[in-house]
Amino acid sequence: MAKKNKKIEVDNHIVETRPAIKEPDKVRLWVRSGGRCAICNKYLLDLNYDVSIGEMAHIVGWSKADKSPRGDAELALDARNTVNNLMLLCADHHKIIDTKELLEEFTLERLMQHKADHEKRIHHLTDLQIDSESVVLRMLGGIRGATVEVSKENARNVIFNSERKFAMFIDSFDKHGIEIDLKALPEPEENWEGYWSIGQGIIDRSLNPLIEGVVKGQVRHLSVFAMSRIPLLVYLGYQLDDKIPTSLYQKHRGDQETWMWSEETKTETFEVFKLKENASDKIALILSLSGSINPSELPEKILESCNLYEMVPVGTTPNRDILRSKASYENFSKTYHGFLSQLEVSHKSCKQINLFPAVPVTAALACGRGLMRDAQPAIIVYDRSGTIYKPALTVNAK
Repeated sequence: MAKKNKKIEVDNHIVETRPAIKEPDKVRLWVRSGGRCAICNKYLLDLNYDVSIGEMAHIVGWSKADKSPRGDAELALDARNTVNNLMLLCADHHKIIDTKELLEEFTLERLMQHKADHEKRIHHLTDLQIDSESVVLRMLGGIRGATVEVSKENARNVIFNSERKFAMFIDSFDKHGIEIDLKALPEPEENWEGYWSIGQGIIDRSLNPLIEGVVKGQVRHLSVFAMSRIPLLVYLGYQLDDKIPTSLYQKHRGDQETWMWSEETKTETFEVFKLKENASDKIALILSLSGSINPSELPEKILESCNLYEMVPVGTTPNRDILRSKASYENFSKTYHGFLSQLEVSHKSCKQINLFPAVPVTAALACGRGLMRDAQPAIIVYDRSGTIYKPALTVNAK
């Protein structure tokens, strides 16, 4: 004899017992949600006791009764117990979303968005391949009185969305990763030589954990977020070298500030011109990317003794957003290192290059990375001090 359903009386309806959620919908919901609360991400399996504490909550209430949370929405009753109308929650958040006083806050639209965002994130995370971690390195310093920060959460989101990798923060008591903090340094004009020397020392000491991690095989990918005076960025790039895969990021300004590379902007290309010829093998290179450097501003000694070259973007006026896309950065790096290789043919006896950079962050890092330490010349990096250019530091010295 069939068992009769128990009837439940509500304010304006008499309904049968709530229909059971079908097993396939239960399984799909738990898998899609990764066993975690879709709002707070709390893990809902294998806790202190051998019992799951997750609750399958209805977005649109399972009945059309007045007291059914969001039950008046236009959704067929037979669709309300399916996975698309359910979200996995902890007990606390299940109670919160169904509390009468909070229904205006936890609307149908908001809960659907919570569900979609959470399940999409779980899908991406479980789709990551082996070796999907990237160690985060942040170098932050003042630039003519201004400082820029990149938060741990910001770095994590950028790396995940750009590389489909987990951000790994190592070697710090607060797990914030490898940090090179140059913010305490005074302006270089106060002590020109001391500023660059101390800055290089801070970089060297801060990179020790990274070097150790590479040797031990613990670091297989690096993500770099940096902001500092250009010569120290060149030095950081030189110290990082190109022995392990590295992703470089810089802050892009505009309608929305971001550290993400843009895929919707023009891909820039670059070319090198010879501005002045000299009988010697001494070289000076101007990089006019984020701004234009007038050759007349260079030290007189450089103008008199060096072959002078300049790199510029093709068909675009130098500007601070010149490297909005990763492809533009890669084109710059290819052109720059191609120029260095060409010098081995055209100026075999060249021992050093005088570099005058007006470049974005990632271009400065690229100027130091990948130098052939035994074959290519040393690079003296200049920086502007007031109205003149002065040598700041040297990389790749023999």
